[in-house]
Amino acid sequence: MRLPGTVEERLGLIRVERRRLLHALDVAALEDAGVHVECSLAGATSCIQLRLEPQDVQFLREGACADFALLLCRGDDVFEAHIVELKRTVGDKDWVHVQKQLEWGVVRLLAIAGVLGIRIDGVTVYTAFCHDKLARERSPNLVNMKIPVGPPDASASDASVRRWAEARLAWERGRIRMEVVGKEVEHRRLPANEAGRASVACRTRSLPGEHETRWVFEPAEH
Repeated sequence: MRLPGTVEERLGLIRVERRRLLHALDVAALEDAGVHVECSLAGATSCIQLRLEPQDVQFLREGACADFALLLCRGDDVFEAHIVELKRTVGDKDWVHVQKQLEWGVVRLLAIAGVLGIRIDGVTVYTAFCHDKLARERSPNLVNMKIPVGPPDASASDASVRRWAEARLAWERGRIRMEVVGKEVEHRRLPANEAGRASVACRTRSLPGEHETRWVFEPAEH
């Protein structure tokens, strides 16, 4: 069953302050937590910009939720989902929470997609940030941050090193496992400057094993 009307008409069911319909030459402005990211569509396609909130789907068991979703139109009511969380600082504990926010942002977006009568084909998630406390130069273990082998040491310092190392590896590898979704999803970092500002642009790319091209937001060239 699908609600009547076009996608644009069904978009009217969502509060006007929470959504924007963007054309191919428009720029999506995302702002939260003192971080401002401008996402240029760069002529790629039209886009639905959504401001996500935990209360969007209140019956879900988790209240965590990412900040924004950009739905890039592939035609025939099919969209790519690009989900963005904005954080001033990312440390090991922050990163654990960010992963949960991104995952449950996907879950909420799937519910919204049902209302809009669209199909989500492909998901990429992003974290925009100013300060990276998981960077290698900030590592508390100066010997390459190796994860301890065997049973963890009972000391708090070793447990902290292990947690930090595991968090940083997940932060750097470019993919995160979403248990609720049941798959790994590509994750990209979007560093902002000290003023909390970043500019990215939509680029076309090809993925291994796929015949169709996909899109990704990358730092804009100045």
